[in-house]
Amino acid sequence: MKKIVTKTFNNYFLPFVFAFCLMFAASAQAASLPVGEGSFLIDEPTGANASPMTAYYYRPQAWEDGRPIVLVFHGLKRNAQEYCQGWAQYAEEHNLLVICPEFSAEKYPGVRYYNFANVLDSEEPGGKIQPQKDWVFPAIDRLVSAAKEKAEAKDSKVVLYAHSAGAQLIHRYVLLSGPSKADLIIAANSGWYTLPDKDVNFSYGLGKIPEASYDLKTAFAKPVVILLGEEDVIRSKVLRKTPEADAQGQNRLERGMNFFNVCEAKAAELNTDFTWILRTVPGVGHDGTGMAQGAVPLIEELAR
Repeated sequence: MKKIVTKTFNNYFLPFVFAFCLMFAASAQAASLPVGEGSFLIDEPTGANASPMTAYYYRPQAWEDGRPIVLVFHGLKRNAQEYCQGWAQYAEEHNLLVICPEFSAEKYPGVRYYNFANVLDSEEPGGKIQPQKDWVFPAIDRLVSAAKEKAEAKDSKVVLYAHSAGAQLIHRYVLLSGPSKADLIIAANSGWYTLPDKDVNFSYGLGKIPEASYDLKTAFAKPVVILLGEEDVIRSKVLRKTPEADAQGQNRLERGMNFFNVCEAKAAELNTDFTWILRTVPGVGHDGTGMAQGAVPLIEELAR
C-alpha cells in the first residue's frame, strides 16, 4: 500500500510541485535586478503602439532597499542607455539605483508623443487636444511602481530626474496629472514650457485643455525642483525659436527662471501652497549628466 501511495504521489503530485518551484524561481528572477548594468522590459499601453518599453539600469553592489531609486528621463536623442552609463558614477558614489526608461521614437514618435505626452495631435499650437485617456502621463506613475517592483523595494524613495525633452514631458506631467507617486521631481533644462495660462494655447499654455482635466493647486503642492544650468544660454539649432517660445526667454536658463516665477505668481493668485524650488548649477550648460551635479545633493537630502 505504501508503495502505491508513493508511486501515486510521484506520478501525479511531483510534477505540479516541480512546476510550482520553477514558476516561483522565474518570478523571483524577473522581480530582481542583478548588480551592475542591465535592462528589462515593461508592459506599457501608452504610445503609438502597444510594444513594451525598455528600461536600462545601474545597480551598485551596496544598494539595498531604503536607498533612493532615480528614474532618469532622457532628452531628444532617446539615448536612455547613454544616460544610464553617465549616471553610473553617481550611482556608485552615492549608492543610488538608477533606472532609465527609453521612450523610443517607434513607440513615442516625435515631439507629439514625448515632449507633449500626446496631449496634442500636432507639434504646433493649432493641433487638436487628444482625449485624456490617450495622454502618456499615466506611464510615469506606472514606471515608479515597476521600478520598485523590479528592485523589490518597499522603503526606497523614488526620484524623477528629467533633462531637456524629458523635462518637457515631466513638467507637463506635473501640471496636467493628479498626485504623483514620486517623492521628488527634478525638471532640468527644458527647452520651453507650458505656462499656467488659459489664454495661451497648449503647448505654450493651458488654452484649449479642459479645466476639469487638471488642478493647479495639486500641481503646485508637488515636490518639484526646477534645475537650470547657468551656462545653458546658447540658442542652439534644436532650441525652439517661435515667437511664443522666445516670449518665455531667449535661452533655456531664462525660460526656466521665467516658468518658475510665473508659476509662483499663479500660486499666489490662487492663494495656494507653492512647494517648488528653483536651483541653478554653476559651470554647466545643456548637459544631462553634468546636471546631475545639482541633482545629487537634492537626492541625498531626500534620503536623510
